[in-house]
Amino acid sequence: MIPKHYIIEGRGNPTKLLMLIHGYDANEYHLASLGPLMDAKEEYLIVAPRAPIQISERGVSWYNRENKGEIAQRINDLDALINQVCTNYNFDRSESVIGGFSQGAGLAIGLSMIDNGEKPIKKCIPICGFLPPMDDLVVNWKRVQKTQFLAQFGNNDPYISSERSSEMIKYFEDNKLNLKVENYEMGHDNTIESIVGIQKFL
Repeated sequence: MIPKHYIIEGRGNPTKLLMLIHGYDANEYHLASLGPLMDAKEEYLIVAPRAPIQISERGVSWYNRENKGEIAQRINDLDALINQVCTNYNFDRSESVIGGFSQGAGLAIGLSMIDNGEKPIKKCIPICGFLPPMDDLVVNWKRVQKTQFLAQFGNNDPYISSERSSEMIKYFEDNKLNLKVENYEMGHDNTIESIVGIQKFL
């Protein structure tokens, strides 16, 4: 099922998609509020999907942590949303950029890797993130090697340890993926400096 989503309209004349996937116990407005700062040149249509599982008054989750099968389903749902937006706005899907924070970062990585018969996503930005369970995904390695990845980590992140980020970096390096890594003096968060890093990457 295509997830509910928020689209920022009325910014410039966008010709491509920037999808921003929020993390655990957040909502679509977390990254949507930062999207215009990331895309200062107003080149992208910013789309922020909303996770389906309510876990607090304002926060939602993409999947039940005990049910790994839900992760693959959410990735497929988000993939369908990409197709829908690109069709509706006549965008080239291969120019799309997918960003995600924390739980959303893992989904963004999965979206970039799945073998769905489509052209590769141009760029992927996992922020304070971790790998999805790769055993549950069918990966097209030739395709994903064409995607550019920017991984941002906080040196003081209480949730994503240095061991966990190192595991993700090693996985990318072992599979010869195009990865740039940036570390910032931040926790499980964004800073002006990290957003400027995304501006430059875009």
